[in-house]
Amino acid sequence: MRRTRAAGSIAAVLLVVVGSLVCARPAGAQFKLGGVNMEGEAEAGYRGYIERPSPSRRAKFEEYRDLSPGPFLENLHLRFFTDDQAYFGSFGGFNWGYDDQEFSLGAGRLGLWEFGFEWDQIPHTLSTTARTRAVEVSRGEWRLPARPDATALSSAEGALYNAAPERDISVRWDTARMFFRLTPTPDLELRADYTRINKDGDRPFGVAMGSPGGDFIEVLEPIEHTIHEVRLRGTLARETWQLQFGYTFSLFQNSESRVIADNPLRSTFAAFAPSATGGSSNPAFGQSSLAPDNSAHTIHVGGGVDLPFRTRLTAAASYSLRLQDDKFLPHTINPNIPTATLALPQDSLDGKVGVTTVNVGLVNRAIPRTTLGLRYRFFDYNEMSDQLVFPGHVVNDQALVNEPRQSSAFSYSRHNVDADARYRAFTWLAATLGGGWERWDRDEEHREVPKSDEYYVKVAGDWTPVDWFLGRLTYKPSWRRIDEYNTFAHIAHSVIEEELAPADAAQSQSVLLRKFDEGERDRQQADLTLQFTPFDTLTVSLNGTWRNDDYLGGQFGLRDATTWSAGIDASWTPAERVTLFASYVYEYIYQKWKSRNRDVAAGVVSDFDDWNWISNSLDRVQTLQLGAKVGVIPSKLDWLIQGTLAYALGEVDNRNETAPLTHPGFASTAAATARKQPAFEDTLIRLETGLRYWLTKEWSLGFRYAFESYEKNDWRTDRLNPFVPGTNSIFLGNDFRNYTAHIVAATLRYTFK
Repeated sequence: MRRTRAAGSIAAVLLVVVGSLVCARPAGAQFKLGGVNMEGEAEAGYRGYIERPSPSRRAKFEEYRDLSPGPFLENLHLRFFTDDQAYFGSFGGFNWGYDDQEFSLGAGRLGLWEFGFEWDQIPHTLSTTARTRAVEVSRGEWRLPARPDATALSSAEGALYNAAPERDISVRWDTARMFFRLTPTPDLELRADYTRINKDGDRPFGVAMGSPGGDFIEVLEPIEHTIHEVRLRGTLARETWQLQFGYTFSLFQNSESRVIADNPLRSTFAAFAPSATGGSSNPAFGQSSLAPDNSAHTIHVGGGVDLPFRTRLTAAASYSLRLQDDKFLPHTINPNIPTATLALPQDSLDGKVGVTTVNVGLVNRAIPRTTLGLRYRFFDYNEMSDQLVFPGHVVNDQALVNEPRQSSAFSYSRHNVDADARYRAFTWLAATLGGGWERWDRDEEHREVPKSDEYYVKVAGDWTPVDWFLGRLTYKPSWRRIDEYNTFAHIAHSVIEEELAPADAAQSQSVLLRKFDEGERDRQQADLTLQFTPFDTLTVSLNGTWRNDDYLGGQFGLRDATTWSAGIDASWTPAERVTLFASYVYEYIYQKWKSRNRDVAAGVVSDFDDWNWISNSLDRVQTLQLGAKVGVIPSKLDWLIQGTLAYALGEVDNRNETAPLTHPGFASTAAATARKQPAFEDTLIRLETGLRYWLTKEWSLGFRYAFESYEKNDWRTDRLNPFVPGTNSIFLGNDFRNYTAHIVAATLRYTFK
């Protein structure tokens, strides 16, 4: 806080100093600093609260911003230039000293070179209500107090987790950008960009001990990421042709390679119990790996050329080589698990991926009133990493499985072709007719659908019967078809067997399942835009879009998805000093899912039709904004008032097609009985008003007041505690809590030329 207040005070002093310097110049003279002209704007002030959310209720309030009370820099922008404008420079920023501060610096010579630098910070508050008994003894290593070995968490032990003090969880991105542009000749431009992003903080991370459904604890993942990106580009432009070329290097570095967390149920490693397939040992703590270091090299070239008969050809191609060679972590840190079958085939993945992209476009305007277009795009993702075979593996530091497994590579390529013709029959009416095709070729060893084809038709019309009206309607149906669907494609090529055993096939995913990105689908989509400008002072725009996806074949998975939205924007200036504005958007998102509860008992799978269930999810979001800008006293007093209301409602309706029945070997239908979930909703209201009083043409005072309220009802987190009775899992208990805030601020602005 001291750092924040000091930085804000410096900003305020800077405002006064700049204003004093400029005011010292002779009346009517342009301000000069060392023979260089100077212009710009500076505004600083003080922010306070009538009511501020408590620390535990600030997660949503300050999710991506820093609204600490105290002096702050609202804005600073200075521009320097010579009398002939040949040389120029700039300096600026806002919110200095706060977590969301920004700086900028630039300089250049007109038509020859330019340099720029930017620095910005983006905070992301993830939680202010997290609770844990675990202590981070070293970065990424979480230890619990002494605890008894047990098969289940007792209520008394769980109560200790629920009574743990609350803590903040956040991540901050610090981004630095620099560029240098050189224009040695009018038709040649060279540019170099460098970006560095540093991510620092923590985020929730789960560590499991055993198979899914076993012991589990949620701790924090250390975020210490650095991303470097260098871009070199060149453009050569002539009258009838243009050429672009470039190279990009990207590097991701993670300072941490793993997270270690104690098992809430054990403080010692259990003795190893062998079995026919391997064995198990309940661990005292577990380990999970984090994102590895990686890099990428990309080259690209593109250009365009004017051809005879009013034809334009454009083409671009790029190739990216992505590399990852971090060393593997051991299969387990459980010392009681035998390692005879856990030899690693090599020290690292030696990962290589090649990405090729080609784009070609052709446009012809030789026919009067007609524009013909043809486009082709090719994308290829080529996985070149070694296909490794692991003779055995360990599931979450608990279960040893002596079964060979092979790493997977998911290569694919995509072709897109589309063509259209636009004909303007009259100056006020134009129609477009077109169509296209998309082809996916996937790795048939690992994806269920080797080939899929999607075809579409596009019909569009533009109508402008009068100069103050524009109407545009687009309709685009499409149809995706596949050649085959092999449910067991991936599992059959990961277990290293000549044939997938019938028992493995029966107990894996259902043959009736269709993954939504590979299944056959019919899509209908329409977009409508209406824009009215009957007077220079009034503008009204209406926008709407509708899309329906109907998934064919199979029975399980996503069956239907419908989304539509409609909105209106209006701006009206009934008087010279009065502007009114309003907007409203309604969004509707519906999805229908179908599946079946499949349990396994004595090697038998519960594939019963009466154990089917359906889930209908519906999200509705409404956003309303109203406001006005009023010049109360011309060139003296301005007033702004605006309000925003955002409301979202989510519903999930689960039900069985028929009442589940008992079957031999499955006496209970509890797991097969669908249950309706309560709805969840949230409302965000913000009202803001402000006055700006101009003391002189340069100096002005600003006063602002804002009211903000957030309220939610979400059964998933409203009463979530770290310990939930009846489970062996420990969570952080994160929750975005309701809040109310009343904010006031006063600023002083100086504008000069």
